[in-house]
Amino acid sequence: MRKLLLMLAAVLFFTGHLLAQTKTVTGKVTDDSGEAIPGATIQIKGTTTGTVTDGTGNFSIAVSPNAKFLVFSLIGMTSKEIAIGSASTYSVTLSPSSSAIDEVVIVGYGSGRRAGTVVGSVTQVSGVRVQDRPTANAFDALQGKVAGLQIFTSSGEPSQTSSLRIRGVGSLGASSTPLIILDGSPIDPNTVLTLNPEDFETVSVLKDASATSIYGARAANGVIQITTKKGKIGQDATVSLKTQYGVSNLMSTDYFENFMSSKELTDFWVATGQRTRGSADTLLKNFPNDTKWYNEYYKTDVPTYQGDLSVSGGGGKTSYYVSGGYFHQDGLAYRSAYDRYTMRSNVHTVANNWLKMGVNLSGGYDKRQLNPYGTNNTNRGLALLAPPFYSPRDANGVEYPDLIPGWGRYSPKYLADKIRATNNNVQLNLSGYVEVTPIQNLSIRSQAGLEFSEYRTTGTQMPSYVVSPNNGNASEFFSRAATRTITNTAEYKFSVNDLHRITAMIGQEYIDYVYSDFSGSSTGQTDDRLILISNGPAGRAVTSTQTEYAYLSYFGRLEYGYNDKYFVDLSLRSDESSRFGRNNRTATFWSVGAMWKASREDFLRDVSWLKDLTVRASYGTSGNSAIGNYLSLALVGTNTYENATGWGVSTAGNPNLSWESQKMTTVGLSFRLFDKVDIETEFYNKKTGNMLVSVPYPYTSGFPNITDNVGSLKNTGIELTVGADLYRTKTAYITPRFNFFYNKNEVTELFQGNKYWITPNTGVSWAIGQPVSFVYPIFAQVNKDTGLPEWYLPDPANITNTQKDPKKVTSAFTPDLQQSTGIRREPPFNGGFGLAAGYKGLYLDVDFSFSKGKYLINNDRYFFENPNQFAGFNQSKVILDYWKQAGDVARFPRYGVQFTQFDSRLIEDASFLRMKNITLGYNFQSPLLRRTKFFKAATLYVTGRNLLTFTKYTGPDPEVDANLTLGVNPNTKQTAVGLNLQF
Repeated sequence: MRKLLLMLAAVLFFTGHLLAQTKTVTGKVTDDSGEAIPGATIQIKGTTTGTVTDGTGNFSIAVSPNAKFLVFSLIGMTSKEIAIGSASTYSVTLSPSSSAIDEVVIVGYGSGRRAGTVVGSVTQVSGVRVQDRPTANAFDALQGKVAGLQIFTSSGEPSQTSSLRIRGVGSLGASSTPLIILDGSPIDPNTVLTLNPEDFETVSVLKDASATSIYGARAANGVIQITTKKGKIGQDATVSLKTQYGVSNLMSTDYFENFMSSKELTDFWVATGQRTRGSADTLLKNFPNDTKWYNEYYKTDVPTYQGDLSVSGGGGKTSYYVSGGYFHQDGLAYRSAYDRYTMRSNVHTVANNWLKMGVNLSGGYDKRQLNPYGTNNTNRGLALLAPPFYSPRDANGVEYPDLIPGWGRYSPKYLADKIRATNNNVQLNLSGYVEVTPIQNLSIRSQAGLEFSEYRTTGTQMPSYVVSPNNGNASEFFSRAATRTITNTAEYKFSVNDLHRITAMIGQEYIDYVYSDFSGSSTGQTDDRLILISNGPAGRAVTSTQTEYAYLSYFGRLEYGYNDKYFVDLSLRSDESSRFGRNNRTATFWSVGAMWKASREDFLRDVSWLKDLTVRASYGTSGNSAIGNYLSLALVGTNTYENATGWGVSTAGNPNLSWESQKMTTVGLSFRLFDKVDIETEFYNKKTGNMLVSVPYPYTSGFPNITDNVGSLKNTGIELTVGADLYRTKTAYITPRFNFFYNKNEVTELFQGNKYWITPNTGVSWAIGQPVSFVYPIFAQVNKDTGLPEWYLPDPANITNTQKDPKKVTSAFTPDLQQSTGIRREPPFNGGFGLAAGYKGLYLDVDFSFSKGKYLINNDRYFFENPNQFAGFNQSKVILDYWKQAGDVARFPRYGVQFTQFDSRLIEDASFLRMKNITLGYNFQSPLLRRTKFFKAATLYVTGRNLLTFTKYTGPDPEVDANLTLGVNPNTKQTAVGLNLQF
């Protein structure tokens, strides 16, 4: 018993001695304005012991007698080190980083970096720039805002997605769409349509090898990263309510107004002998109309409205952002609409001084209706062929309920009612992470992401449809897709003497994708109330498909910075993909980049007009794997013969199929003049090799084409971005901006020894030493003596040469007259400019985008400028300029000869300048809001989209991103009024 008491006394004495030696240090961390900073890290220097500030900026930490210093840090702020003295309470102030640009940029994987220290070519756009726009497509709002990023929206369908290209078309066979990353996980480019732009915090465009090579096999076309909003620890809840209402109309009616009136059309028929004067007058007497048919096939002032509600904030060690949104837009064409419902919940917590974790949950449901009457269809796309003397209304102005007399087509309203199709999409994007810091400066992070979608299409032809009475049909299509991503990284950051800053990161990533679908259909439904597939007794059919792929990757990055002046980064990635042949499934990509902050050198420090001068350069490789999933495999398929299943080889396969590779060199320069003007320019040279191309083979081989790694392509270009604080005071500002980029592509190698290749039915050729170009018969003129059309004879030795010898022409048109037109398929000049200005609470924001050197084959003109081929239909007024007698210099040949062929006349300059956005608004001033004791902020604004377009293109819309356009549903213009409130 005595020994036990002695031992207990010894333990108590030793414990008391330790407690006497250990003390608790408390305090508060604030910023330069005295505001508390929650979530700041406090660490005992040289140990892993640490804590974080609470929601009011206060902290408490136990320190031992050996502890000498406390280190206070927070991303975006300058770290501070204080000595632990005899005091027990400390007040610490953290200042913003001394870098001119303090925002944090996520480049590849790992933790964020200040933009001023990023070596790679990265343009970050605030989410504010894509919000409050009357369109569901977030990327449409980015058009013209980022040098090197080409965005076109090719249709006025509300559910239309935009085409995206970074630094030109990188492949002739595989996709050229950039890789899209949402909160660290890859997503399908079409998923962006289902996301709510109001949830976006930033959109970053990664362009050069230094920024993209870490993504390896999928980064050849660049990367676009979307980061969604988060709350802030220690911030009281902020409730944001946004609502907007607007209307849509045709962007321009010039094209539609260029068709002949009833009198002009009948006069033309009389002049060309198609009708006598008497029969024409009788026709006009019986049909005394002059219908503008576009007003019947396109609606006016169709509504767009949206509402968004979000709550963000944080308490203790946890932050949150929760939102819900609704968007609705009717299309101008009948049976065209889009409805979207979205929800998001982002929650992040600092569990303790070594553990962080968070989840981003996003869910959406949308309903889409698409007008199907485009290409070669007189129910919309070619409806302007309708003679204007017919009318969809009777003599009393009452609309015909179904068939339009004379025109012989059904009312677009009737078609929309009797032939229905609705597409529904359920979209889930989930990601979660756990990050631990087992020792000082080491962060180990595991993240899992899931993209899941279910898409359903329901199509019905009602039994009451008069074309096929009591014989309806129904179809259902259902697909499910899931992409799972697991990413593990370890990042170690440290500095030596505050001069050498080093970050090393290694990682592993696994991605798999599974897609399946099935469809069913039936016919013979007899009642509009019984239109399910099961109600159709005949024509029953069912189909199904399934496909999948997987990637396994290992990667690493090393970054070094010296004295905040010299920066170098290296990246390496190894990818293995199931899409490629068993002999070539693995490939390695790498990059090296360097940056020099020259303005921090002693010889430039005293140059008062030069506030920043940065030089950067990078070189590296990346890959492209955007092809089908089983092209490397020799596959068999099934067929039915005499009621039995048969087997046959369906694809040849290619066991040597491998990655399309790309090598890119970038050199850039950025500087700030007079502390007002920011200028950034970059030059790049991008070479694509081992292109994934569907190579044609003789049909006698049993396969028309086989995908192989062949050919090469080069893109070279220059980018320029200029922004200026032209005028800025406490109450007013004027900040113009401009960006521009030039890109030239050149085919440098093809396949099978070919010097050129004309892709069938496209009017486009690939020729070594030339850009991808249009190839068509080149129209010369209408012979003023004979009234016959003439075309240039191509060079028989090489049709990729453009031959326009006036002595070598023919009046006999054949497709064999095709030759290179010398016109590029891709526009070389793209960009945008704008202005932000404000005075007190009033603000104005304007954005224009432009494309120069853009050309389109206007296939509509073949129908609308061909009165011989389409006799009895309406035509464009331009056909009145036709040859009538010897000596006439006319646009079209004499009547009786086909006016328009598929030749170079259909290739039009579709360059355009478009006002993408103009917003005028008022931010209500704080003193006024404080009186309410409820509102934190309020904004009232009016906005417009596509209100002005300047172009020489004669078709309905120059923005179509294709080699050929026919029956396009044109882009729309919107005006809207919105109200944003914060509580």
